[in-house]
Amino acid sequence: MTPTPALCKMLCIMRTGKIIDIECRCGFLLFRYFKAGKGRLIKCMIGRLSEDNVGLSGAPTFSRPLCPACKKELGIIMMIHGEPALKLNQGTIKSIRI
Repeated sequence: MTPTPALCKMLCIMRTGKIIDIECRCGFLLFRYFKAGKGRLIKCMIGRLSEDNVGLSGAPTFSRPLCPACKKELGIIMMIHGEPALKLNQGTIKSIRI
């Protein structure tokens, strides 16, 4: 089986990132996310979540998930580059910059 260019790109990205813990400002661990690249965390692709304590995996598009502990809105689920992603509210999560 010959890998597709998209699969090759994904495997290359998966080797050059790190798994980070995303926490709410209240301290609740929301999820663990595979971050590729440098800079601030603006959006989280749902397919890159390794542990999900919020229930983002089955959430419909344009839903607004809440922190289970403090009930603050985390962001909005949108389709970005053809796959579902959580566009984060920057004031809700603890700052993460890699």
